[in-house]
Amino acid sequence: MLLLSGCLALAAIASCSGGTDFVEPAAPAHPSDSQFASPEEIATGKSVYLMRCVGCHAVDGSGIVGPDIRPDKVLEKYASAEAIEAIVRDGLGEMPEFASKLSDTEIDAVVAYVRGGQG
Repeated sequence: MLLLSGCLALAAIASCSGGTDFVEPAAPAHPSDSQFASPEEIATGKSVYLMRCVGCHAVDGSGIVGPDIRPDKVLEKYASAEAIEAIVRDGLGEMPEFASKLSDTEIDAVVAYVRGGQG
């Protein structure tokens, strides 16, 4: 099962980097503070997401080995950007910490992207 999950994660990563078009998820049903994010911040968040998150959370955020983090799902569970930022920085359960791998700017950008900037 673990091997299958790893293969699926690699396939998701490979499909993103091979020139395949990124399929944008639908816009969130809930308003979020990401509506105030700049286009540059959203672009940075998308880039970080595709490099660091897609292997566990899938291109559309629906989850592979990680949970579903599409905007409607993540906003139901974590209403504030600060709550999501803490998880990205410090990790939670099987989610690794990214404080040592990403800058504060990158963390803020990927959180804005996940919270609804991809719509």
